[in-house]
Amino acid sequence: MRSQDTIAAVATPSGTGGVGIIRISGPAASKIARQIFQPKRINCSWESHHLYYGDILSADGRILDEVLVALMPGPRSFTGEDVLEINCHGSPWIIQAVLSQLIQLGCRLARPGEFSQRAFLNGRLDLSQAEALASLVAARSEIACNIGLAHLKGALGSEITSLRLKLIEALAFTEASIDFTEDVAAQDTPGILPLLDDLSNRLQILLDSYQVARLYTEGLNVVITGKPNVGKSSLLNILTGKKRAIVTDIPGTTRDFIEGQINIRGIPVNLVDTAGIRQPHDIIEKAGIDLVWENLANADLAIIILDGSKPLTKEDKDIFTGISTKNHLVAINKTDLPSAWKIDEINKISPNSKILRISAKFSLGIDELKNAILDNTAADKEENAGAVMITNMRHKLALEKALGNISRAKENIFSGMSPEFPAFDLREGLDNLDEITGKKIDDEILDKIFSSFCIGK
Repeated sequence: MRSQDTIAAVATPSGTGGVGIIRISGPAASKIARQIFQPKRINCSWESHHLYYGDILSADGRILDEVLVALMPGPRSFTGEDVLEINCHGSPWIIQAVLSQLIQLGCRLARPGEFSQRAFLNGRLDLSQAEALASLVAARSEIACNIGLAHLKGALGSEITSLRLKLIEALAFTEASIDFTEDVAAQDTPGILPLLDDLSNRLQILLDSYQVARLYTEGLNVVITGKPNVGKSSLLNILTGKKRAIVTDIPGTTRDFIEGQINIRGIPVNLVDTAGIRQPHDIIEKAGIDLVWENLANADLAIIILDGSKPLTKEDKDIFTGISTKNHLVAINKTDLPSAWKIDEINKISPNSKILRISAKFSLGIDELKNAILDNTAADKEENAGAVMITNMRHKLALEKALGNISRAKENIFSGMSPEFPAFDLREGLDNLDEITGKKIDDEILDKIFSSFCIGK
């Protein structure tokens, strides 16, 4: 695929910075480079992938900025097309002036993700590698960065290619039984069932990696809950190291949920402070409490805060009833004050709860709480280290469909169905694997994927 137009976009974040990078890709990139750039050396050789020092000029010959530029002719470029990169100073005015000049010379502004989309369409990246670029930009932890980098280097694409070859081999066995249906049935074809079992196992391993890998990339969702005035907002503030939530002695101060992000042993953790759970006093408080239950339903972990300095109430016990099936920790707060009840009372209400004693006011037990957050989830497990992991919901759904196709093919073989049936299932499985790398994918889905990318990427 070769695009007929030339696109341009700013590849660095908006705002003031030391350097701003403008990227141009398309058939006119080389011509535009010679029109807009005046090198300091008179005899500029324009060697590929070399930086050249000089000035960017406006149409009337004014110097807009002192820059470094690199021209990378296709197909040896990121997009597979001629690419020009301009490294100018990071003033928003300078960047906009250079970009305006490029538009006057025939460029159009790139759509979000259009550079990566052109790289995919020109065969420079498969779709999983292109999506890895977006993952790297959004990485919130070292592990998430490593997973994205492995995908960019082709780890996931290689695994899918290997699975694809195995699936083609199984399909060849099945189709052989179609061609010689009077002589051999699919279940009699040597090696096909072990081959399908191996495929199923490898697909399941990939799918099992999703839950752990998702925590590295999206973060662990932790909801802090409890009745009013037990110290939920104080705990959020001490965990984040910032005054994110207002703390007062007035019950019901928090009406809406308040979010904060922290990192525990390399795992991103998304914290949510919620309204105190009690019988609401007005419609606003009721709306806030409804949000609590909505957040709890979607949480990976709930931290139930109890006030250790005051007797347990029906409101405390009702919270345990409401989240009896939810993964949770119990944090007894205000342990710097005399205790009003014994831990045995919690064991009677919720025998299997992990219980910690903390003081949000004096930062007591906070490190133990942080460790317990990870220990009570699937995070921070090392058994997947070095393995290919999936982090993308689109990939997960495609793998689930492929696994379902293989399972149906095996059922059809065992039940003695005509070999056309398992062959159809295996072809469907092949198509589902090809969705991951983009060998077979709908244009509308493709546009949707790249539209979520940054402009300039």
